[in-house]
Amino acid sequence: MQTRVCFLYPWATLGGVERMLLSRALAFQKFLPSVRVEFYFLRDSGGLAPLQYAIRRYDLEATTSIVHSLEGNYDCVFIIDCPQAIELCVQRSLRYVVECHTSYTANRAYLAKLPDSCEKVITPSSLFRHRIEREFPNLCGRVGELRNFVPWDIDISESGAEQVLPSWARRPILFLGRLDRLKDPVALLDALQILETRRPEEFMALFCGPKSPDIDIDHEIHRRTLGSLAVTLPAIPFASAGRLLMSVSRSRGIFVSPSKGESFGLSAAEAICSLVPVVLSDIKAHLNLIDGCDNEFTYPLGDANQLSARIESVFDNYDVAYESLTSARSKLSASSFIEDWMRIVRELGFAK
Repeated sequence: MQTRVCFLYPWATLGGVERMLLSRALAFQKFLPSVRVEFYFLRDSGGLAPLQYAIRRYDLEATTSIVHSLEGNYDCVFIIDCPQAIELCVQRSLRYVVECHTSYTANRAYLAKLPDSCEKVITPSSLFRHRIEREFPNLCGRVGELRNFVPWDIDISESGAEQVLPSWARRPILFLGRLDRLKDPVALLDALQILETRRPEEFMALFCGPKSPDIDIDHEIHRRTLGSLAVTLPAIPFASAGRLLMSVSRSRGIFVSPSKGESFGLSAAEAICSLVPVVLSDIKAHLNLIDGCDNEFTYPLGDANQLSARIESVFDNYDVAYESLTSARSKLSASSFIEDWMRIVRELGFAK
């Protein structure tokens, strides 16, 4: 018997939520093929066509589709940080839950005024669930978790060119994410300046992700005279993220996230699951990802000197760092997501 669910998000971009939705579709196809998945976006912000392409490329069309209205007979609608869609569900008498994934405090203020018709608030990790429960005591007893994951344990066909990066003499340091103040790519530029002084002509930085008006990343690079050491790449299609990380790995590069706040840390998780050594700010979400390897992979948030030192340490102990990731990625699998999903649907009472 088929279960039909809709995941609703305000806009279709090339961001982490969309990558998470694709991962869910892959997990359902492998483990629960009776689940029919539909994605509904209120606005296309450049991600709709790439997302549709990814659905075709991953052979998901039998179980996954993009819809342009909320007219389906759904068992449940999962509203992801889109409070304006709540009324749409209420008007159509649709069962719905709210998923909160945003690490931007102002963007989750809507949780303080959720109507009683919302059956549950779902978070992407236990750590973030505890934060939401502290911030919004009005949600007591209504908060659950549906862990984010990376489908490294699913065999995904990746046709096409394997190498994304050209061959460079310097070893790459990858920043993958939105280029804004919260993700803090400028911190990596500061560390790169220090590294170039200590170990000239050894490292370079790659910045890949959508630009933000609150940081002029090209100006910041120019201001530090790092034009030959820092390369900005556009946001990449969904199917290319894995190949980019594989290319960084083949170049014996690393991934760095100086982020000041995360609800989960999807890009860092993707790097870990691709066995690309990481250097992460010591925020709680990052510590949760590499539990037990804090001293190996993290540095104090906001300290450029410590960031540069940790980058050096990971590069100098690259093979050891690589081996450490094999255990860290075990808890980020698709099977862990399926366990959470089965629990959620039992609690909501629409398991079939």
